[in-house]
Amino acid sequence: MGGRFLKQCCRCIIFALLLLSVGALTESPAAEVGEFKGSCVANGTRKLFPFSADREVYTYRISGHVSLQTSLGKQKNFWSECVGLSDSVTGSVVRCVWTDLSGPKIFITLQSDRLQTDSQVTGTIVGGTDRFKGISGDLSFDWTSVTFQEEANGESSVTGQTLNLSGRYQLP
Repeated sequence: MGGRFLKQCCRCIIFALLLLSVGALTESPAAEVGEFKGSCVANGTRKLFPFSADREVYTYRISGHVSLQTSLGKQKNFWSECVGLSDSVTGSVVRCVWTDLSGPKIFITLQSDRLQTDSQVTGTIVGGTDRFKGISGDLSFDWTSVTFQEEANGESSVTGQTLNLSGRYQLP
């Protein structure tokens, strides 16, 4: 009886090892890598921040439509919402959320010299939600036009349009 038991144990061990080796050979899906191009039109508000007499500092919030000619994660249309700080000495830093029209989000950090016409902006894709979870990449664009309409209390409305919006991304 001991020999029969031993044979059954060996068979079970071999079968388990076989199952484990087949599981190890299955491939995980490959990462999606791509490039995208498009444009963005955005508007919002800019508010003077009383920082120093020799520096212009503004906070701003802008939102608008990102329209891509080539897809980013199989999507071509996003709604962008950005908040930023612009300093005439150190430049602008911005945080954006691009929302796919069905809900998932992409998180982006941007930097530039200033929020103004002919200013080049560079950025990093730092993550996302749902199907964009783990996304990474980079992007850049030029502001082709930025206009300000002065209002009360140091606040102004802002409208901007981009040119040469392009980037690369990787989805895990």
